Amino acid sequence: MTSKYIRSLALLLCAAFLGCLLAACGGSASSPASSAAPASDSASASGCSELPSSTTEANTGELNPGNFDENSVFSITGTSNAFAPCLGWGPGVSGCSLKSVIAAASLLHWAEDARMSSRSPEAIQEAFYSWYDGLTDNQQEGFAEAWPLIKDAALDLLSDKDSMTGRIADAGLDADTLPGCTLKNWQALQAVLDDIVPETNGEA
Repeated sequence: MTSKYIRSLALLLCAAFLGCLLAACGGSASSPASSAAPASDSASASGCSELPSSTTEANTGELNPGNFDENSVFSITGTSNAFAPCLGWGPGVSGCSLKSVIAAASLLHWAEDARMSSRSPEAIQEAFYSWYDGLTDNQQEGFAEAWPLIKDAALDLLSDKDSMTGRIADAGLDADTLPGCTLKNWQALQAVLDDIVPETNGEA
């Protein structure tokens, strides 16, 4: 009886020990899975929170063509070349009639290329003075005297080019390229120059 009792007790202890081992193994096996889940959740949560942040910080406003400001981004160029034919002659000088047409044609093409009607008066003034301020006193006076002739020739080219066929040919210009400017672009330039070119002998 004693040996049977001892054997039964030993079996019960073994069974209890195995049960504990199985319970311990089951708990440790499930714990990594349970701990991995929060880690995954936290990773995805942090990833979601970072995306809006980086998207918000990206500033592409300067790349938007709608922000284009022509007056501030691109200055008016080619001023010296455009005004070069306006110097060295004036009223009463031999060939001044033809020279006024050449000068007018140069300024008309410049006004069109620079899209003067889309520029502010201040931008046009700045472009003009960048050339004018570098002239000598005699050159400035000569341009002021020539300006009324140049302006009249430009308006004739815009409004009645056919009547100027002879002058255009004598000046060596290509009639097909004239006037080469829209009225609004020329008027934008003329309006500014009329205001700032000094008067000479009572003429603007």
